[in-house]
Amino acid sequence: MKVLMIGQLVGGLDIYNRNTINYADKDIEYVIVRGKMDVHRPIEHNGKEVREIPISLYRSVNPFKDLKALFQTIQIIKKEKPDLIHCHSAKGGIIGRTAAYFCGVKCLYTPHAFSFFSTSNSFIQWLYKIIEKLTRFKAYLLACSESERQVGIKTVGYNPTRALCWTNAVPRVKLTSPMEKESDVEMTKMLNSDCKYVSYIGRPSYQKNLLFLVDVVEKVHKTHQDVKFVLFGVGYHSPDLKKLKKQIARKKLQDTIIVVPWLSHESTMKKLMNSIFYISCSRYEGLPLSLIEAMSMGKAIVASDVVGNCDCVIDKENGRLLRLDKDSYVEAIVELLDNENLCQKYGAKSKDLFDQNFLIDNRIKELMDIYKSVALNTL
Repeated sequence: MKVLMIGQLVGGLDIYNRNTINYADKDIEYVIVRGKMDVHRPIEHNGKEVREIPISLYRSVNPFKDLKALFQTIQIIKKEKPDLIHCHSAKGGIIGRTAAYFCGVKCLYTPHAFSFFSTSNSFIQWLYKIIEKLTRFKAYLLACSESERQVGIKTVGYNPTRALCWTNAVPRVKLTSPMEKESDVEMTKMLNSDCKYVSYIGRPSYQKNLLFLVDVVEKVHKTHQDVKFVLFGVGYHSPDLKKLKKQIARKKLQDTIIVVPWLSHESTMKKLMNSIFYISCSRYEGLPLSLIEAMSMGKAIVASDVVGNCDCVIDKENGRLLRLDKDSYVEAIVELLDNENLCQKYGAKSKDLFDQNFLIDNRIKELMDIYKSVALNTL
């Protein structure tokens, strides 16, 4: 079976595709259609590099480039003759579903968080919802969490029989990761063995809500001046970076909140391993890979009660699942900093939940079965 992956291979989407392709059945042939500017390591399957075809696929809206990407994708589909298309995120989803419809190829669409969550502007939210509805065509929704599936059914209008779910899954993080690059070591040299810190992985953006976190840290710092908060993942598309740095400086928290430029995934995992616990204050998610990676390491979690996070965190079992209220966050963070036993208890439960629900070794067969069922039209 030939599967055509369509989407921008950056950040979490790169990790998602890398993991699923690495663990996929050997009899599947993959071809990746991705953006021209996407920079990432080659992805391997069966010991060989997966063939990639760059097209005019960009994050920002550009009618000319987007139309060009659509025509390029249609040409690729006609040439490659895939049995199935799996498209990812908003732009890849629109291009992929439209091209699949015109070419008569079965299609799966994974939003990785629906586009209409990405703004507070009610008109733009409405517009994005309309676009999502109009470009459903005959595609199947393949949500990356059950809560995302429910949004697809209730808000976007997918028929429940065509709304599937394969929960994001990752390998167990290995401690024997490759030697860190010199640049990565330099960027994180402030995180020595004596440093106590809490981690968050997420680019400064509306979604990740880091300005909210700065206000929370300001209050925590009053009683826990020895604890630092380290923000990883700053790099590709960080629209709120200037605002974030300005707010950190205004509150004089430069020595408390450490904003780390983009690191390799291996280096980030090493630093996450040494953190006290993991925090997320996202406004929305699909199902965050960084959060389940933290769970795999046995980390307690403090997270916002939103789509995606609520599929990973059980309140007062493996951490705290909270509404986006600053005082609630401060109270939860301080409680974990003051109670090592509670932190360890939550962390142990995180690891149990990860092993049960998010370990890709145990979950990949379900994805392969979905691929085959959709391609053969047996669903």
